[in-house]
Amino acid sequence: MSAEPDPADVLAAELAALRASAGNPSFRKMAERSGCISHTTLHEAVKGTRFPSWETTREFVKACGADEEPWRARWVELKGVPPVPEPVAVAQVNEAQLSGAEAGPAESDAAESDAVEPGVEGVRLAPPPRKRSTRRNALVVGAAVVAVLAAVAAFVIPGKLGTPAGDPSARIPGDNTKFIADVTVPDGTAVHVGVTVQKVWELENAGSVRWHERYLQRMDLPPAPGTCRTPDRVLIGDTAPGEHVMISVPVTASDAPGRCWIGWKMVDAAGTEFFTTKRPVYVLVTVVP
Repeated sequence: MSAEPDPADVLAAELAALRASAGNPSFRKMAERSGCISHTTLHEAVKGTRFPSWETTREFVKACGADEEPWRARWVELKGVPPVPEPVAVAQVNEAQLSGAEAGPAESDAAESDAVEPGVEGVRLAPPPRKRSTRRNALVVGAAVVAVLAAVAAFVIPGKLGTPAGDPSARIPGDNTKFIADVTVPDGTAVHVGVTVQKVWELENAGSVRWHERYLQRMDLPPAPGTCRTPDRVLIGDTAPGEHVMISVPVTASDAPGRCWIGWKMVDAAGTEFFTTKRPVYVLVTVVP
């Protein structure tokens, strides 16, 4: 079994893809756009040597002209930061009304006015704490649970489970795609120089538009010298809404050891992207001697 990919490597690869989609601006230019972070720090973010802070990631994303909100969610996911629980509003319970059921007014007043410490004249003790009714507590907790369940129902019930939802930023209304799995060559797989492996992804047509004559295309065209070699694009088979499709591409390791990352986006025959804001699928291998 291959080791789990390092989150720093994954985020570095995705930031590199974002920079490529923005036209590969220089890190100095990106630092100028940011105005509050150095070009050296921005460069380190795509090296994968350590996991960048959110401040560095945010400035990187802003310098590439991207929306920081989805990148914040991705940074949190890779960092492993637990989500902050949503506060649940629970109705206030009137203590005076509740206590009235436990003791009559006269009995309660007497308990409060006559509490005097024996042997110490004129010194009154605070009234003893009233014993809370177990039944009353159960009613209060039950009411809170009902309120929470009602709020959850209000959130879930209006949508129909299993109904395909389109990506709001998709080029075609109702269109959507969902990454399912790396079927072969998991991220970080070691591949010897010059060796060819077959990378396979599984995607789902998660929208309501049938896919026809679509391709996955390399984002770094034309490829830089010394990178891993692949076809420029590969065909995606016709896929109906709700169906899964396997997409295969041969990847030949570079001639020198190092990390090899290639991002791919879904395009039409003219090379126009269908989902400009979605993160690419990618190949990430470690080339070894």
